[in-house]
Amino acid sequence: MDKRRHADDAGLCPHDEQSPELRRSGGEFRSRVLEDAFIAERASDNHGQARMLLIASTILNSLFFISDWRFAGTPHFWLAIPARAVVVLASALCLLMLGRAPSPLRRQRVLVGWMTVTGIAVGALVTSHSDIALFVAIMLPMIYYLAVPVAFRWTLAGGAGCSLTMLVGFEAWHRDPTLPGLMLAMLTLNVAMVIAVSRSNRLERLAWLSAHAERRSREALSRAKSDGEKMFTASPVPMVVTGAHDGRIVRHNESALHFFGGEVNDISIRSLYVDPDDRDQLLKILARDGEVRDFETRVRRADESIRTVLVRSTRVELADQPIIMSGFIDISDRKAAEQDLAWLASTDPLTGLPNRLNFFSTGRAEMMLAARTGAPLTLLMIDLDHFKHVNDSFGHAGGDEALRVFAATCRATLGDRGTVARLGGEEFVILLPKTDLASAVALAENLRQTVERMEVALRRGSIRLTASIGVARVDMRERELDAALARADQALYEAKHRGRNRVVVAGPETLRRVV
Repeated sequence: MDKRRHADDAGLCPHDEQSPELRRSGGEFRSRVLEDAFIAERASDNHGQARMLLIASTILNSLFFISDWRFAGTPHFWLAIPARAVVVLASALCLLMLGRAPSPLRRQRVLVGWMTVTGIAVGALVTSHSDIALFVAIMLPMIYYLAVPVAFRWTLAGGAGCSLTMLVGFEAWHRDPTLPGLMLAMLTLNVAMVIAVSRSNRLERLAWLSAHAERRSREALSRAKSDGEKMFTASPVPMVVTGAHDGRIVRHNESALHFFGGEVNDISIRSLYVDPDDRDQLLKILARDGEVRDFETRVRRADESIRTVLVRSTRVELADQPIIMSGFIDISDRKAAEQDLAWLASTDPLTGLPNRLNFFSTGRAEMMLAARTGAPLTLLMIDLDHFKHVNDSFGHAGGDEALRVFAATCRATLGDRGTVARLGGEEFVILLPKTDLASAVALAENLRQTVERMEVALRRGSIRLTASIGVARVDMRERELDAALARADQALYEAKHRGRNRVVVAGPETLRRVV
């Protein structure tokens, strides 16, 4: 297994020490580790091939005893029979030893021994100089080259040695003029066999490397697919895969199941959007840009709760159909916190009315609108009379309750005709768009009378309140509300000076009492 792992590493990194470079002669790997791994992986096939070769040799040479009886009565008979017996016994013995050899190297040694013994014995047999002897003299080297699964150096040694032995045996006692031609034929045969075996070795090893590379690619692809599946499933971000055309959810991870609740398979993603038009808008962006980032929308969960999310989507073109992968990031808590901060920044926490900052922001917008339309704009400055006495008599808790009741009274009296805000302490302001001075005075008087009749019930008793109100018209030639507020504040001061619980309007030049 270690050798095979080294082989895999070498195939992946051809510039490593274990480079898969092949020898020019023989076609074997230059790397000993790679060659051993190749041999080890093919050991079972080579073992089976060697067994079949030795079995065939044992059987065929046993049958050749019948052919050898034709030499009976000749001197060659006493050479042929022992030589044939040696071949049969060597084949049978090597077959037995092959089954007991524990490693490819030991089995190779057995085969080299069989080649040596068989070559010498057959060299003696071909001394008959018969036609079949010539055939055997040519065929046996080819068998050594092509059929014996040993290393190339032993293949070359066995084939060349066998050829030399066959030449010596075939021409030992004969003065045949064909000897030079036979030697050239043997030389040609050996060269051709070396080329064929080298090419075969090279092709086998290249195919082996290709098979390993393909296997590694499949394993890498399988691992990548498995890792991707694990990451998709384990992602803490809710993710869904939908069909690009029908919008049906075809896959989702555990986080999506937990976030949306219930079973979301085989339903339309559109049904999860509180506003389905948001889905259409997302698809338009996706068609234009190929992806959507931080698309804010609201989704409905299985328990009918509404959550605000950021959606990130990507369109993926698959072979069968395009899909859309979407991730949902829940920002409901963040949005709630932002809304709380915005509320705190613009709202008086005691009364729930807009605060000073909010009022001036609204006032500027109303001034711009009034300047464009020519509609009148007025404001009221309100101060609760003797409010320090309320705090001294009923404590700050009682004073706070009185302020809350007064704020509610202002909202009820005003309705949607303007904006009421708390400037601080017991001071309030009301901005009245599209309201002339007379109407503003009438509204102020109505509010004053309502407050006068109002009673704030507490455990320690009840609080009665009165209010002084200053009324001023907003001049459109002024850029800010400050001047109008100053005039209204002067009118309020005049109302306090004249006995409180009254409405005073600021005129163009002087203040005059109207109530």
